[in-house]
Amino acid sequence: MTAESIFQEIRQALNGRPGQALVLGVCKAIASRCKLEAWQVRLVALVLGLVWTFPVFAAYVILGFVLPETEQRSRDFFRGLGIMARETAGSLTSSLGNLIGARRRRSY
Repeated sequence: MTAESIFQEIRQALNGRPGQALVLGVCKAIASRCKLEAWQVRLVALVLGLVWTFPVFAAYVILGFVLPETEQRSRDFFRGLGIMARETAGSLTSSLGNLIGARRRRSY
């Protein structure tokens, strides 16, 4: 494998589908503002995220809500996460309630 083919594989993996944001679209928005390719910004974000995980994650989320290009997608994404968390908590509560109820019935 040559260095160019490795570089090309990394570029394809970080670009995703053409025009498609991978998560919130922050890297793509920054890339278009700085006249860079999205894969370059994503690669920098991934490398920085390995060193400074929480600050990079926090900056990514904040930029998701601040940048006009990504604001609606970020709101929809976190709204969906909230719905998933609420449904998961409800099913866990129901399962635990059934488990506790079954144990109580057996002890009598």
